[in-house]
Amino acid sequence: MNVDYLVGQLKDENDWKTLAECLGGNHRVVGSIVRHLMVIGAKSYLIESRYIDRDYSSDYRRFYTQTFRTYDRHCKRVHFFAEDLESFGAKKNWVERTEALQKTSKRSYLGFCVVRPLPNAPIGRTALRGDGPAAADLESVVTCRASVRANLLGAELDVVGACFMQQDSRVGACAQVAIWTGARHMHHRHKYDWLSVADITRLAVPTTAEEATSLPAGSDFLTSERMIRAIHEMGFQPLCLEGANISAAILPYVESGLPVILGLQDKKNPGSLGHAVTVIGRVFGKQKMPSHQLADYFPAYIVHDDQAGPYMLLPKDSKAAAEHRFDTHQLVRHRLHGLAQIDLNMADHAVFAVVLMPVRAFSTAGAAERTAWGRLNATLNDMKAIRAKLAKQGVQANDRLLNELIEAHKKNRIVMRTYLSSASGYRTHIAQSSASGGLKDLLMRMHLPHFTWITEISTVDSYNQASPGLRRMYGHSILDATSTGKDAAGLLSLHLPGMLIVRDVDADPGKDEKVFAIKDDGLYECREKRFMH
Repeated sequence: MNVDYLVGQLKDENDWKTLAECLGGNHRVVGSIVRHLMVIGAKSYLIESRYIDRDYSSDYRRFYTQTFRTYDRHCKRVHFFAEDLESFGAKKNWVERTEALQKTSKRSYLGFCVVRPLPNAPIGRTALRGDGPAAADLESVVTCRASVRANLLGAELDVVGACFMQQDSRVGACAQVAIWTGARHMHHRHKYDWLSVADITRLAVPTTAEEATSLPAGSDFLTSERMIRAIHEMGFQPLCLEGANISAAILPYVESGLPVILGLQDKKNPGSLGHAVTVIGRVFGKQKMPSHQLADYFPAYIVHDDQAGPYMLLPKDSKAAAEHRFDTHQLVRHRLHGLAQIDLNMADHAVFAVVLMPVRAFSTAGAAERTAWGRLNATLNDMKAIRAKLAKQGVQANDRLLNELIEAHKKNRIVMRTYLSSASGYRTHIAQSSASGGLKDLLMRMHLPHFTWITEISTVDSYNQASPGLRRMYGHSILDATSTGKDAAGLLSLHLPGMLIVRDVDADPGKDEKVFAIKDDGLYECREKRFMH
């Protein structure tokens, strides 16, 4: 049997209709994928027929082979390109065709979509280049992104994005697919185990009567307890966040590139239906009236919604979508009660969040930031003594920038931004940053644990910039993520203009801290996960 493929062009409305039919027809998720492909500039596609997909095969073995109805075990896989592939079929042989495809990888490959033989849920494993809304004062970043490789007719094609899948309620509900999205990112980005939706359903084993209400168990829904149980069994630390302001609580983890499973429900109707999505990125918006609260700069999160589509938007409140003119087709919209669908947002509908934390981090972002704030306050209040100590060394701090920071601190105009980083990732960022040579030299020599919490220290004026390249920080702290994070003992260093305070956690009290002067110090760029195509 020969390999079968078909090339299609995307030049007019009829071409897009043909593609939609190929992807499964009149489904909301299909419509979202088609709109996303239009936004990222798809010009053509190539269909692999009789494709064997590992995710679908896992579900097929555990469920579909045991049903009375006969299901096909083959899928289709559709690849998308930002250039015309019309000349591809004119190549004389397979070698030339493979070479032609390989050349498109970095130049124009936009990803793929697996189409399953399931009429009610055709969209299987999908990896598309991720983009969010763009405008003069907006900046969108898919923070949970990884390089995904597809082997197509011998060519290796790579796309950077976050994997997506549509829910098939016969095997798993929205919670399983939301967890799958997060776990698949951690697999591609950090080499965690490969897990299918069927694996996740099995790990979320029911232990109470309330949890065992469907067959297969969990195919209707998963309770938050079963979600946490499954995430733990998958090899992660599930960190559950609840409270009135979940939008602000999850921000450090999203900025860290960690997937967040978000539970949604109408807070005014506790008996309403629930839904789960995966937060994979965020939208930054420049403020007209800037605030010292970091969360105020982020009007929406980018989410994968298994029932609506990839790269959807979940605004922070009911007003954000209109204020920032988000595309209404990109908003998360569901029927949680009654007959009408409503636009969901963080303030009115986020009831809990679960972060897929790595097992080697023992402190939370909240504890790390509170510790950073405490040390910053103490250091600025003791600045007279610190300056005297530096003067004895024959040096002085960067008085201009330090005075600016002290003035901003007095006026409550400090912006703190916290995220988790590996030691290697932190060193790479510092080495490539615009920090001064003296600061780089001191920081690059520091011995660090595998994971650290970094808290950047900016002012309202230095941070409120739509372009990430213009956001600047006056300093930052490094906290040992393997500590509790709840006291200054875990704080490894604090950089402020012209000085670096370093602690040795293994030294005797009174001898564990040193202050180093930095002569050529200045402002430097905040770390941003810039999107790479």
